Amino acid sequence: IALNLTVSVGTLNGLLFYANIVKLYEPVFSRKGALPVLSQVISWINLDFGFEICFYNGMDSYAKQWLQFAFPIYLWIIIFIIIQLCRRYGKISRLMGSHVVPVLSTLTFLSYTKLVRTIVIVLHKREVTLHCTDKSVRSVSLWYEDPNVEYAKGKHAGLLGFAVLASLFFVIPYTLFLLCHPVLEKYLSHFKLFKSWSHFKPIIDSYSGPMKDEYRFWPGLLLVTRIPVILIVTFLQNESRVLLLAVAAIILSLSFIFGGVYRKKLNNLIEFWFLLNLCIIASLSLVFTDESKVLIWYNTCLSVFIFSFILIVVYHLYLQLSHMKCYDALIKKLFKKQDKDDDNTESHKTVDQQMKEIVPSSTDVRLSDSRESVVDLF
Repeated sequence: IALNLTVSVGTLNGLLFYANIVKLYEPVFSRKGALPVLSQVISWINLDFGFEICFYNGMDSYAKQWLQFAFPIYLWIIIFIIIQLCRRYGKISRLMGSHVVPVLSTLTFLSYTKLVRTIVIVLHKREVTLHCTDKSVRSVSLWYEDPNVEYAKGKHAGLLGFAVLASLFFVIPYTLFLLCHPVLEKYLSHFKLFKSWSHFKPIIDSYSGPMKDEYRFWPGLLLVTRIPVILIVTFLQNESRVLLLAVAAIILSLSFIFGGVYRKKLNNLIEFWFLLNLCIIASLSLVFTDESKVLIWYNTCLSVFIFSFILIVVYHLYLQLSHMKCYDALIKKLFKKQDKDDDNTESHKTVDQQMKEIVPSSTDVRLSDSRESVVDLF
């Protein structure tokens, strides 16, 4: 919140897209996995713990999927409470500034991939054919994540029902909202049915504010692109690398065709850099068959990504400091001191100049007209 490290600035869309895809493709890119430090940073950006969680003895996949649903909701509740406190108490509002709604929008954006991935895992099933002793054949549907659990029956039924509700009341509306809001805002906002559209204006501006007016759909397009990538990595693991390269190349080509979708050139450059990095990492995973070489390039690309992320954090810190009065006063004070030092340097005289002022040379002595000569005296 303090650094305004949110989607409202326009520096995070490409970064989050890269981090989401790399997290999904982590087992595909390298079986050994990335270096622990690099993997941990990627996990944190994806709102993941980054390590195997077991809160109690016997915690199975069923409980872990419930936890995947609960964690983003927990974060939303915290931000919602902060928003309500900012509305009621002026001191908290001044402390948080105007960054609370962008933070909520960013967390929702981050949670999207995590929730869609969890929903796909919950809905994924496998068909098993059983040959009974009486020579009869029976087909049984099992949950793909845990074959010991029968699909859509018993405890899995509740998890499946919640996944369907999450799809109907969050994934689908949020996707349509982010993708189609330019059309809704332009053509349908004056209808009575969309009378309350103005309440969503701060959220819309958080996503599409950095975009050019004709490309306000771009965050929604990046969001929708995550869905086929999740389905590819889940159901088509053998062809997943080629298809990922195709998806990344298409997105990169579209950004080139549009000539930059952001108002600021820096944001266009940042997104191009992350998309190019994603294309490189997908290409290298296809070119090299040696696992050790793939691992070296994988860690190198992730290191470059994390270094870029650090630079973005520093840039956000600079943006926040530049708006503070104390920062402006400090800069003015430093420049004033520098000017004073320059004046002192210019006014400083050398030793020869100082000696000339004390003892003038013979050429500097002028004979006075009123002075009497030696002849006149005698």
